[in-house]
Amino acid sequence: MPATRRPLLTLAGALVALGVAFGPGVGPAAAAAPYPLAPTITAVNSGPAATELQVIYAAPLTDGGSPITAYQVSLDGGTNWFTCAGTAGICPLGSLASGQTYSMVLRGVNEFGAGEFSNTGVGIPAATGSGSVDKPAVLPKPRVRVGASFTAASNNLGVSSPTVRLGVGTLPKLRFSRDIQNKAAVERNLAVTATNQVGVVRGVQGAWGWLDDRTAVFRPRTWWPGNSTIKITSTLNDTILGTVGKTYLVGATSLAHTYTFLTGNSVIINVDGKTDKMTVFVDGVKRKIFPVSLGAADWETTNGVKVISVDKEPLHTYTSAALAITDPDQQYVLPDVPWNTRLTPTGEFMHAAPWAYSRIGSWNGSHGCTNMFEADAKWIFDNTVPGDVVIYAKTGGSTVEPWNGPGGLWNIPWASWLKKSALHSVSPDTATLTDSGTATPVTSAGV
Repeated sequence: MPATRRPLLTLAGALVALGVAFGPGVGPAAAAAPYPLAPTITAVNSGPAATELQVIYAAPLTDGGSPITAYQVSLDGGTNWFTCAGTAGICPLGSLASGQTYSMVLRGVNEFGAGEFSNTGVGIPAATGSGSVDKPAVLPKPRVRVGASFTAASNNLGVSSPTVRLGVGTLPKLRFSRDIQNKAAVERNLAVTATNQVGVVRGVQGAWGWLDDRTAVFRPRTWWPGNSTIKITSTLNDTILGTVGKTYLVGATSLAHTYTFLTGNSVIINVDGKTDKMTVFVDGVKRKIFPVSLGAADWETTNGVKVISVDKEPLHTYTSAALAITDPDQQYVLPDVPWNTRLTPTGEFMHAAPWAYSRIGSWNGSHGCTNMFEADAKWIFDNTVPGDVVIYAKTGGSTVEPWNGPGGLWNIPWASWLKKSALHSVSPDTATLTDSGTATPVTSAGV
């Protein structure tokens, strides 16, 4: 190998890569100080030869107080680790297997040990300039171009402006102009990053889920980071997305684009149906505790994640007719109820309930809404934005359905969400890495 080339990690088979997808990272829940935080894989690029791959990464936010002496890469989800050549932001891999999809994670190592895992990079490599399975150098004919529309806040959140700061529970969506067969190619050519207020860029752990053959939604593994610029960088232009008969579906040139939206403060609200308490956290700090009253027996408030929408009303009239209540003794009309913040299209609100003050904080007696004192309901109305997260537990009710409101998709278990991704079943290659003289194997329990 020429002296000017970076030394390569090698596999006993060939790995080719063009494009990158970012899936849910695999790693410890948190690496406590003094270990490094997670680095960020920002791209997986082709190397000069068809058997080479370059994993591009950014350093972690903190090294744990001790300089990072090495970066390690794993191709099997974190069981076996190999040391990258150098710490300059590129981890070269060589002698790789041809035509396979690989995923990889990185971690930094300092004198105290190994830190958190990075986001997951996924690639199918090819020699620079030769094209790839997804994006051949010469596009086939006949072909038709496929476009897409982007919605920063999907699932009926009600707002999608790139200049409006959204809550950390918003879910962005891509809607294609035709049915997509090659969904894995779509995911490989979409990179999701978050830039904080001081300009640090990090990959976002998460996965694309396909709601149908045209619609993909990105869900972070937890929530979006607050006060950040979220970028979804698409390289779907000239990507083969499928066929219709003998005609190829190819990504339009407009799909070489970076979609952007902003998050505001991280607002997470926990509502406990057993204690009748609502606890508001802003950027991880407990800010408010409000007493509440939830749904009575047979009208239980649903459990699970809900997301505040744009649908807020200073005054709202509630009626028994809206709930299809026919019992003459149960009829009611409650006009001009103040400070109403909607959670679901099926009618769950957080609102003031002057008629229910005797039970707020003590017992549940509503028809499913969250009853609050007026000043508390106004605080929620004034201090939350579309996309803020409200999590209900111990209500006695069922879990809110995935279709029921902008927070519904968060209630799909993570393992089930991954099944909606074309890349979720991609297994890291199990071939043995061979030491080329620059790769140092370690075990997951070591260093």
